[in-house]
Amino acid sequence: MIKTILLDLDDTIFDFKACERQALSAALDSYSLPYSNSDLTDYSHINDSMWKLLEKGEITREKLKTERFRVFLSRYDAPPTPEVFADRYMQKLANTSALEPGARAVLEHLSRSYSIYAVTNGYEFTQKGRIASAKIGNYFKRVFISQKIGAVKPQKAFFDYCVSQIPAFSLQETVLIGDSLSSDISGGNAYGLFTIRYNPKGESEDPAIIPNREIKSLDELPALLKTL
Repeated sequence: MIKTILLDLDDTIFDFKACERQALSAALDSYSLPYSNSDLTDYSHINDSMWKLLEKGEITREKLKTERFRVFLSRYDAPPTPEVFADRYMQKLANTSALEPGARAVLEHLSRSYSIYAVTNGYEFTQKGRIASAKIGNYFKRVFISQKIGAVKPQKAFFDYCVSQIPAFSLQETVLIGDSLSSDISGGNAYGLFTIRYNPKGESEDPAIIPNREIKSLDELPALLKTL
């Protein structure tokens, strides 16, 4: 019987691409820099690739913060420094609150029966800001943020810290729900957690990383969890 849910935030509860677009366009606009849909798409690819490097331990969090903008801003003449722009972008991102379809309703429903803990690789400032902006903090018993922990998903140290802070933690009574194969599912599988992949777009699978279950809509969660 499941009692505890470890729940990813970005692209699971938050519509991160929508938040990202809002923050980036607002940051560029504040410096009177032009942008287009292709610019926003390019930045998303750059950012995603650097987060993958962080998961593998091939880049530091501080370098990621500015390097993604060093690459992206090279398309502009006389842009602000990557350090300055990174701070502006993160300020804008912290104020976004776009959620995945059905996220608020499923949080409301599940919080009545389960202890929900957020588990995220994001930056503490932006994650706490967005949780506050979206008014969803009351659904979580606690929010575990990799920057504060000092380890990232999928590292064992991240999960070790989380479970050490959960009262009466039981591996058999816990599920991990997230969208990322490389961080959520890979890390959860290695730790022995029951993993559920949120995959609304039906993105390709990796035969080396297989979740225990997969859902395309958050609305599927309540019924699924009752069967476990």
